[in-house]
Amino acid sequence: MNQYIHRYMKLFHLNKTPQPTGIDYLIDYKSVLNEQQLSAVTSNSKRLLILAGAGTGKTKTLIYKVAHLIESGTPPEKIILLTFTRRAAKEMLDRATELLDDRCKYIQGGTFHSFCTQILRKYSCHIGYNNEFSILDNSDSVDLIQHVRSSLFIKHSSQRFPAKQSLAKLFSLHKNKQLDIRLLLQLHYPKFLVHEKDIIKLFNAYELYKAKHHIMDFDDLLFNTEKLFLEYPKILERVSSTCKNILVDEYQDTNKIQAILCERFSSFHKNITVVGDDAQSIYAFRGSDHENILRFANEYANTKIIKLEENYRSTPEILDVANSILMQSSKLFDKKLFTNRESSDLPALIKAIDEKEEAEFISQLVLHLREHQIALNQIAILFRNARDSFTLELALQSKNMPFKKFGGQKFTEAAHIKDVLAHIRVLNNPNDTVAWQRILMLIEGVGPKTAEDLFLWIQQVQSKKERVSSVDSTNWFSDSEWMNKSYYNGLNKLGKCLIQASQCDKWYDFIPLIVDYYLPICHSLYDNAQKREEDLAALLQIAKSHQDIQSFLTDLVLDPITDTVIDTLESKEEESSLTLSTIHSSKGLEWKHVIIMQCLDGIIPSTFSLDQDDSLDEELRLLYVAATRAQKMLYFTYPRTSYRQREGDYLTKASRFLDPITSKLEPWELVHDALSSNTKKEIK
Repeated sequence: MNQYIHRYMKLFHLNKTPQPTGIDYLIDYKSVLNEQQLSAVTSNSKRLLILAGAGTGKTKTLIYKVAHLIESGTPPEKIILLTFTRRAAKEMLDRATELLDDRCKYIQGGTFHSFCTQILRKYSCHIGYNNEFSILDNSDSVDLIQHVRSSLFIKHSSQRFPAKQSLAKLFSLHKNKQLDIRLLLQLHYPKFLVHEKDIIKLFNAYELYKAKHHIMDFDDLLFNTEKLFLEYPKILERVSSTCKNILVDEYQDTNKIQAILCERFSSFHKNITVVGDDAQSIYAFRGSDHENILRFANEYANTKIIKLEENYRSTPEILDVANSILMQSSKLFDKKLFTNRESSDLPALIKAIDEKEEAEFISQLVLHLREHQIALNQIAILFRNARDSFTLELALQSKNMPFKKFGGQKFTEAAHIKDVLAHIRVLNNPNDTVAWQRILMLIEGVGPKTAEDLFLWIQQVQSKKERVSSVDSTNWFSDSEWMNKSYYNGLNKLGKCLIQASQCDKWYDFIPLIVDYYLPICHSLYDNAQKREEDLAALLQIAKSHQDIQSFLTDLVLDPITDTVIDTLESKEEESSLTLSTIHSSKGLEWKHVIIMQCLDGIIPSTFSLDQDDSLDEELRLLYVAATRAQKMLYFTYPRTSYRQREGDYLTKASRFLDPITSKLEPWELVHDALSSNTKKEIK
């Protein structure tokens, strides 16, 4: 029936409203923008995709776009600027205000979550929430999941149930990726498929609990806004009518629900500009969907695509490497970065004997650069995982080099590291009550009170012994009448481990013994135990650089190796700090000299990405992001040998991503002379 209605419907053609002419713009856009930027800023296209390559002035273009819209007559309160951090939104609005005038202060800017919260505070009563609903942060969400689980009496003593943190991640991915829980279990937690029904039951109970108690977590802020729009089209129309122009920053990092909300917000006026770089989509682990930016033009009719390709950051040689990295992918828009900057040296490729030599080279290179008047804050060392820099940090600390580290959990505060260190502390000091409490509670059946009683008993039994090593290794704990048989064997396993460890020739040789004892415990406690094993291997490498157990434990306490942000002691002159950062944390930043370390297969790309094309492609983009942080000089380093807990020392393989670009790199040979006086290559 509808087809006949449309066939005979009369059409009335509206003449296109002429754009205002003769506007006396306060800003001379032509003089400050290049041709591509100017085209993006002044475009009248209702659907606009700005593909902004690394270092091409993305933020500048977006700021000038905001100013141009206001100068062209768009009410600032009807411009919606969506970003991924409040800091980014504030910075852009402050710069726009400085560029134009105070009208920019009335722009609605913020994150997706904050904008959705504003909407829900007005209309959440329509979907069963009061307007004063509470918002949970991530840790609160984790605790609530555990509380709901307890109320359901879900217990699995024979087969371990996922930890509350794993459940929280699973539930978030289920929403953000719009994927079935069973599929996510197959991809991320296959060993928990046997608990599928209980996991779904828990998820549903968690959702009901939040609704009943007027609570929302971060994901709910997005999904409940979409729910509101679907159930109440009039509210959608009211909200979208106030959004005359939607501007979205970092569109490549949006997830599925955020992409849908962009469509909803722009549904009335149909004006939407998205800015991003498909080559810098590196947050799939948070739920972002790389396909959103790739399919934008297909989903929005008459989309205009403008590419920003002139790079203002890097030398031609660095861009040549970056472009060559991207050529290995078949899932990206066709764009090529170029620059008018002067040529410089080829990026360097440095192959070290082992991790220690790699760290020594990097630390001496940094000293050399500093001697050549390059400030430490203009140098960055980037790595795939926070644990990849532990050996380097020790080398820097030995040279009193001030540095800050970004990304990753504090090494000595990670639970599995604290567990192993507690065993080492007991060997060093048998009277360390805190360490004893921790290692005893790792034994099944031992709680805080029992651990305390056991320690007091151990002290009494060993009162005449100076060290643990003098105890009979065949039966460390006598079969005391009060001792519960359920954990008697576990106590003896612990005792034998400590006795064998105390009899090693080299002090650090006992660490593999402790790790071998601990690994079954680690696998029983943590869902991602395989990844934690790599940290334990790194612990041994750190230990080998210390003369004795005392200095090792002392250094880890006084100079903790990894933190979200670590400041080492700065010099009396308050010298600026060197930057150490995970690649993820470096996105959006730049330095004159950038060193990418541990460029190995199994690290970048990660071992966990090798069997999945999409994951492998994201690892490639990750290397691209790292390479494009460099302004003047870029270095790739890797060790020829490394260490794994189960295999010991082994020969490594350079990252597969380096093979196609070796012709664009200059190999450096490491010669064991003082770098300051015998450097084979001048570094400007």
